[in-house]
Amino acid sequence: MRQILREFLPLSVRMELRRACQGLKNSLTWPKPVHKFTKAPEQFDCLLVEHSSKLLRVVPEHLKPLQKNKIRNLELGCAQLDLLLLEPGDIFSFCHLVGRASYRRGYVDGLEMHEGELVGAPGGGLCQLANMIFWMVIHLDLEILERFHHKLDLFPDDGRIVPFGMGASVLYNYRDLRFRNSLQQPLLLRVSVQPPRLYGAFFSTHPLPFKVKVFEKEHRFFRDPKGVVWRENRVAKLITYNNSDNPVEEEIAHNLGRVCYPIEEEKLD
Repeated sequence: MRQILREFLPLSVRMELRRACQGLKNSLTWPKPVHKFTKAPEQFDCLLVEHSSKLLRVVPEHLKPLQKNKIRNLELGCAQLDLLLLEPGDIFSFCHLVGRASYRRGYVDGLEMHEGELVGAPGGGLCQLANMIFWMVIHLDLEILERFHHKLDLFPDDGRIVPFGMGASVLYNYRDLRFRNSLQQPLLLRVSVQPPRLYGAFFSTHPLPFKVKVFEKEHRFFRDPKGVVWRENRVAKLITYNNSDNPVEEEIAHNLGRVCYPIEEEKLD
């Protein structure tokens, strides 16, 4: 059936059908996400985790205008998420909070991946915001309910500080980033575009009772028998509670993605 739809229906029509089906599924199976913001951020004066990422990366010349457009999309996305308050048990949904990226809402064409190809689409680049939030969430050891990772390694590393494969692909409304505040304390999310970087942080009323260290292992590039180059790693976290000297190790992800750029032979396993 999927192959028949692919042959006879344009991509835009197939996407709308997927959105409609996923929207119905979400309404029937998922608890309602939170949509609550605070007007008193000063009450949350304890910084739990923060992160930032470069707004502009090294890309081919013909993609640079789309990448610059991404900044506008990120500004609009941040406006929908900044000052979000998550009480214990509350559920975060990126798609629910940010909504549909459309020209009518002010979004512009940015880089977006569709069926293995980089194209311009309204809201393109919002994944960078989801990536940053996901990276902070795993440092808070929150319960991840839904997360899709990128299956392609699109660009060479450019000052990478986050392990490969730790992104969160989002596409309204059938690829979402969802998590639950599984802590016993409230969380305040702050996000903003401050060129040349995108910034994010989670605050609370008091510190966490543990520390989380995220690390990468078994990283490699390799070529399969068909000549395709892949990138693979495993990412884990060490959780150390304040009253214990014995950290607990948990694997977060086993990532495997096709490499989409030339790579030196000496880097291959």
